[in-house]
Formats: sequence, C-alpha cells, structure tokens
Amino acid sequence: MARRKQREAEPEEEPQMNMSSMMDACFLLLIYFIVATSLVSEKRLSVSLPGSSTGSGTPPPLEPGRIKVEASGAIYWNGDMPMGGAINPGLDPRSPEYREERELGELVEALKNLAEAAKAADTNPIVMVEGAPATPHQRIVDVMAALSEAGITTVGLNTSASE
Repeated sequence: MARRKQREAEPEEEPQMNMSSMMDACFLLLIYFIVATSLVSEKRLSVSLPGSSTGSGTPPPLEPGRIKVEASGAIYWNGDMPMGGAINPGLDPRSPEYREERELGELVEALKNLAEAAKAADTNPIVMVEGAPATPHQRIVDVMAALSEAGITTVGLNTSASE
C-alpha cells in the first residue's frame, strides 16, 4: 500500500476590509461641511429695544373687591362700607319684607363700578367673599346673586377664623 503524502493546507488569510474608499468618503463629507459652514454668513437682526419711562407704562393692578359677610348676615364692602343689614331670622320667606331684606342694590352698584373700572384697566374684576363660620348660607347665596347680577365671574371664597 502506498502511502500518500498529505499536503499541509495553506493557512487561510484573514479577510480584510478595504478602508481606502471609506476614508475617501469621510474626507469628502468633512470637506463638504467645512465649506458649507464657512459660506453661511451670520446675519444680525437690528432690533430696537424700547426704553423705560417712569411716567407711563402699565397701570397698577386693580385691587380685588372684598365682601365680608358676618354671622348676623351684615355685609361690608371693602372692609368698612355697610351694604346690607343683619338678617331677621323670624321673617317668613314668603313675606315682602324678607325679599326686601335679601335685595342688595347698593352692593350690586358697587360691584358694577368695580366691573367698569376693571374693564377700563383691561382686566377681569376679582372679588373675594369672606364669610364667618356661622354665616347663614342664604346670605352667601344673596351675595353670589349680586355678583352674578353685576356680571362678575371671578370670585374667591374665604372663611374668617373667628367672629
């Protein structure tokens, strides 16, 4: 039997990636962006800023109106101006005296004046209603009706700590 001499296999070469074309593409992109950014010139906007003036400008903000409703039902506008007296709990709700007692014409007029001042100042009128913990709910409803009649919709409700 004849022995064959086995040939040793030639070692395989590791595959290589040709980097020259990728390097060419990178350099071309680099040159493109360098040229493109140098061609764009910065443009400045000429903006004239307004100067400040001490006499004119925006008017001071309108103070919110304050309505205080005491436990007796007495109503005060902006802390000291009485707008409605105390409620008589003995009146019949169907009587005309009861309806007259609940009408708050002076308060509605004061609220309309506030709404007109707010409109002149180009803002919404704001009213804060402060009620004592023992205030009758009907009196708060009367105040809310007066606010609605005056066209005021921005209302805050507070409860006073003590009476």
